[in-house]
Amino acid sequence: MDAWIALARGPMFRVALAACLLGLAYHLGNTLWMLIQSHRRSTDKELALGTVLSATLGSLLPFRQRRPIQTIAGVAFHAGILLVPLFYVGHVTLWQAHLPIPWPTLGPAASDVLSLAALAGLVALLLWRLLVRPSRELTVTADVAVLLLLLVVTASGYWSAHPTASPTAPRTMLLVHLLAANLALFLTPLTKMVHCVLAPLNQ
Repeated sequence: MDAWIALARGPMFRVALAACLLGLAYHLGNTLWMLIQSHRRSTDKELALGTVLSATLGSLLPFRQRRPIQTIAGVAFHAGILLVPLFYVGHVTLWQAHLPIPWPTLGPAASDVLSLAALAGLVALLLWRLLVRPSRELTVTADVAVLLLLLVVTASGYWSAHPTASPTAPRTMLLVHLLAANLALFLTPLTKMVHCVLAPLNQ
């Protein structure tokens, strides 16, 4: 077990992190290049920056009165799934061993709140995708698979941080978390998860 955990924390994590960063950099660079080319070809080069900023903020914080539950679930899910991997002290300690740069950290209490909010949001979004007919008709298998993977990552991470609450052996739960998180990192540039860097540019 310890050998597998060391492998998941070391070589597997480095490969997954490198694939994630290189893939996101490619998508980001490609999108910026297409934006520049579109602007160059446009006959009207005046940018309504206020409108662009408003549309961008509206897409990042989509508070729709018609779908309040979906909106709250989405915001909770995204807040937890982005902030905890980037700023939880245990995660920062892990990836700073491979990328030694200074980085702020979240305390355990804040990380717990965000993780539980992400779990609740993930479950709500998954149920919405599966049970609400208009959403189900637009949902493909990959959408559900991504949500399930992120649910495993988040739940196993919470239980790894709270071994007394874990439904299985703590070391087993830690291995599940490491393997699922590495897979999520690797798949980020290849799935809809890529919008974690492209969302601000969509407008």
